[in-house]
Amino acid sequence: MDLTAGIESFNKSMGVSFFKRKHSFVNFFFIFGISNLVLYVVSVLISSYKSRHDIIKLIYCIATFGFCCQAIMKIYSFIITRQRVVDLYEINHRYYQHMMGQSIAVKRVLCDNASLIYIVIKVTVLVYLLLVITAMSIPGLSSIFLADRILPFGFVMPFIDANTLAGYYANYGIQLIMAIYYWIITVGSDITTIYNLLTAYGQLDVLMTITEELNEQLERNESLDTIQDKIVEIIRQYQHHRTYLKQLVDFLNPYHFVTLISTVPTMVISVLGLVLLDWYPGAAIVFLGSVQIFYICFLGTSLELKVGVTDALTLKIGAIHWDKLSVRDMKFMKMVLMMSQKPKMLMAATLPLNITAFLQIHKFIYSLIMMLENTKG
Repeated sequence: MDLTAGIESFNKSMGVSFFKRKHSFVNFFFIFGISNLVLYVVSVLISSYKSRHDIIKLIYCIATFGFCCQAIMKIYSFIITRQRVVDLYEINHRYYQHMMGQSIAVKRVLCDNASLIYIVIKVTVLVYLLLVITAMSIPGLSSIFLADRILPFGFVMPFIDANTLAGYYANYGIQLIMAIYYWIITVGSDITTIYNLLTAYGQLDVLMTITEELNEQLERNESLDTIQDKIVEIIRQYQHHRTYLKQLVDFLNPYHFVTLISTVPTMVISVLGLVLLDWYPGAAIVFLGSVQIFYICFLGTSLELKVGVTDALTLKIGAIHWDKLSVRDMKFMKMVLMMSQKPKMLMAATLPLNITAFLQIHKFIYSLIMMLENTKG
């Protein structure tokens, strides 16, 4: 409850709620944020048209448009189809309530999982904040020592001349506000995703703990009814986990697909500007995109380690004292064993989202840089 209350408190800063079914979007923060997004799209389109004869300015304008696509997908996924996020929260709430009646060992596992979620969320908030501060401060500091005034992003506001000192500060201030809103909506959606995914990992840890308890009961030769009750609990928990994970993955896969197809081209365009035109702000955009892709692939890899080829749950089930089970109980546990070998994974279309995918994407970008360097030479 502390975790979800913290996430909900953070999301209030953009006028939304991911955990309450009844929520009104008619509030200042939400309308202000959406207005900023509309202003951003209009400004980028107008700036791109005005800069069509200047390739450096044009690349600078287009490079940030991928983040706009991400913001639109986040709004669609977490606001327009918000009920799916609320459904996941309510499933988790009922799950934790049910777990209060479990053994001390199970509750200890859940506490460890909650601690992990808390740490990862805190680190995510700080990393994203550091990136935004860096992206916004470097152009301003550079402008102090350089003859040209540099804006954090390539677009300028319509009817505000960035060549004047007042116009430069006005554009800088508006871009700062937009960057803060983008940070809020990115962090809000990402920490909600982290909470849901790491909760799924915790469910698997609970299943392994309950399986160990079953094995201990078999070693003690406890009564048939006690063994059957534990097996029924394992089946119930595993059915819950599969239903929850399917619902979560079906929600996240389209969201991550749009994130990748908007971030990778943004990074490629930034590399083009960096290598061919010595457009150094492109390095900051490449790094920001790389961090976002890393988070997605890191969570996918974590899920694979739990339910993939090195599935610890499958090994736990396979290691129980099968010889002490009745024929009926053997069939039940065999069913659980078979289901555990067909897990759901995070995907972007047909590409599994894991560290391998992260390395492949960066290998492609590195190959592009080398090819451009050779061409340039």
